[in-house]
Amino acid sequence: LKALTGQPITDFVRSIRLQKALELIREGELNVSEIAYQAGFSSVSHFSRSFKKAYGKSPSEV
Repeated sequence: LKALTGQPITDFVRSIRLQKALELIREGELNVSEIAYQAGFSSVSHFSRSFKKAYGKSPSEV
């Protein structure tokens, strides 16, 4: 997979999860903890840190 994407598998999977989370945030129907779990994160704090690192804003700021 790294040869195809240029990313380690963990980074690739995280980016897919974060894209899903961004879609859910934009829908506006779920709170941050529900979004974190629906996107496949086991912890809200890990989700929030990953989201801010990827998008420059916390999930609640989007």
